[in-house]
Amino acid sequence: MWHGCPIKSPLSSFYLENLVKLDMRYSKVEQLWNDCQPLFKLKEVDLSFSNLISCPDFSSSPNLKKLILQDCKYLREISPSIQYLIKLDFLILRGCRSLKGIPDCSGLNSLKELHLSRCSNLEMLPEMPCNIEELWLIGTAIEELPLSFGNLSRLQKLFLGCCNKLKSLPSSICKWKSLQKLSIGDCSKLNKLPNDIGALESLEELDLEGDPIKELPSSIIHLKNLKSLNLRRCKDLTFSGFNFLPDDGTVGLHNLESINLNNSGVTELPEDLGCLSSLFTLNLGGSCLESIPASIVNLSKLSYLDIRNCKRLKCLPKLQVGCIYARGCTSLDVLPSLGPRFTEAEFVNCFLIEQNKFEDMVKDALPSIKKDYNYAKLCYPGSEIPEWFNFRSMGSFINVELPPNWFNHNFIGFALSIVATPRLDSNQNDFERWEFIKWQCNIKSKDGQPCVRRRRFSQSTWSNHVLVECPIFPFSPNKLLCYENKVSFEFYDNSEYLKIEKCGVHLIFGQHLEEVDGSSRVVEDEDFLCLTNVHDNCEEVDETQENEEDTQLIKSVTRLLRNLNLASEMSILFLCDIDWTTNYVHVFTDQNDMVEWDRYMKRYSGRYYQRSCISALHIWYNDQLCKDMGWNPKRKKGFFAELFEPYGPLDYVTTSGSY
Repeated sequence: MWHGCPIKSPLSSFYLENLVKLDMRYSKVEQLWNDCQPLFKLKEVDLSFSNLISCPDFSSSPNLKKLILQDCKYLREISPSIQYLIKLDFLILRGCRSLKGIPDCSGLNSLKELHLSRCSNLEMLPEMPCNIEELWLIGTAIEELPLSFGNLSRLQKLFLGCCNKLKSLPSSICKWKSLQKLSIGDCSKLNKLPNDIGALESLEELDLEGDPIKELPSSIIHLKNLKSLNLRRCKDLTFSGFNFLPDDGTVGLHNLESINLNNSGVTELPEDLGCLSSLFTLNLGGSCLESIPASIVNLSKLSYLDIRNCKRLKCLPKLQVGCIYARGCTSLDVLPSLGPRFTEAEFVNCFLIEQNKFEDMVKDALPSIKKDYNYAKLCYPGSEIPEWFNFRSMGSFINVELPPNWFNHNFIGFALSIVATPRLDSNQNDFERWEFIKWQCNIKSKDGQPCVRRRRFSQSTWSNHVLVECPIFPFSPNKLLCYENKVSFEFYDNSEYLKIEKCGVHLIFGQHLEEVDGSSRVVEDEDFLCLTNVHDNCEEVDETQENEEDTQLIKSVTRLLRNLNLASEMSILFLCDIDWTTNYVHVFTDQNDMVEWDRYMKRYSGRYYQRSCISALHIWYNDQLCKDMGWNPKRKKGFFAELFEPYGPLDYVTTSGSY
């Protein structure tokens, strides 16, 4: 290895017979050696970003597997000796802009990847080996692909983007049964695809971004494995007469997960859009659409809908979507229900929609939030905190007097809302810096010690807008058990371009919440306990011993809880083997509560499973439990330490304690 070598021809006098790897990136070398060198052990050469003018002779390097000459901007030719490198796996010539031709590569049967992107003067392609799997030709000067390319039966990825002289693709490429990704975006003269493109039975990604194509071949609906279709910036594209569903009734693009029509010229979508049963992401931002087919409601897996800056769009059909981004839809005046699955909605500068429609949207989502612990975030034009918020205040600060016994398992979190307006001395350009509004939560313990949590709330906006976000859970549950029934929130914008005019807080409880005379009252719910490190991490415990210990643990915890008067009659659900270091004990007052808890745990399955447990047992009882169980208190210290925090899927998690 000799990075940055200052010598133009450094290896002429070296004995190189045992050389295995040559790495001279960023060097001044122009020529490695004059004559053929016996380099039988050489396996890898990397001369990237060097001043190399001519490629060395590799006739006596039969074991070379990797040749990297990336961004050798003065390299004019490649030695014909590479034809004999039968073990060569990777040939990377990316960015060799002086290179005009490459020797025949058809004999390189081990070659898997050939990188020629940004070889801007490369007009002709060599014959390729049949076993090649990846071919990168981005930004080359080629005008066509050789007909022999149809024989590349193992080709999996082809990148042809920004080939501005490429006019067409040969129909022979439709023989590529192994092709998984075809990227031909920004080819300014490519206005048509092969009619038989539907024969690419393994194709998963098709990228046509920025191409002047006017229509998609009808056979494209037979790409049964296609997952991603990128038509971004296809200004001439129309879907006139096009259907996603085949005429013969067979299943067409049933695996398609993503369509990108951002800033395209499309003015209408096929009416059978709803047949794309796997569609997850639909990006229509900046397009000329005036309406969206009603069948979109059938897209049960649609989680992301982007219609930002669709200036002509006047109405939305009924939707079942997770996130919708409609910033700048200035003609939009009809807003339907988004369904119970929605988690985020942005309607910045959608001034024609009445504010009460947005408020209804959040209220419609509350049952889902309470039932499945969903997360919801909404931004829309307006000047009032939603009416259903039970704590409201002028300005950026609010004090909340919490009701008695407010904190139990039925408590989901806080809903937060603000009304933000630009300051008089700011202008719209100030908001291009993508600043964020933040909140700070303050709560005091009974001994007066403060506890503060800060977090980003939402992106800054221009003009009067309302932001709503829920549920927010600012502190770990066991901390809240020791604190007063008072909490305050403060909102601020670091950019100082926005003024927080109003703010509001609302407590969200589960489905057992009762309303009495307009005030919230929480029905008594289950008490529950999380035990961490019940078993020593370093000890092997057989199943029989573990079951006996589990039974003993249940009895001991039951006795402790009864002494604490947490429940007079109770059933205990013991969940063991969640992972090898954690066991959970939950105490319920009735079977319905157990069902609710099970639903809660399923909601936070996987990496969120351990974050949804709340402790109701003070650390003081650690010693008593260890005594009952026969555990060593010193080895079990920290056993009821701070627990996981039940945040939603978009938030981060922190833990503490000694395990």
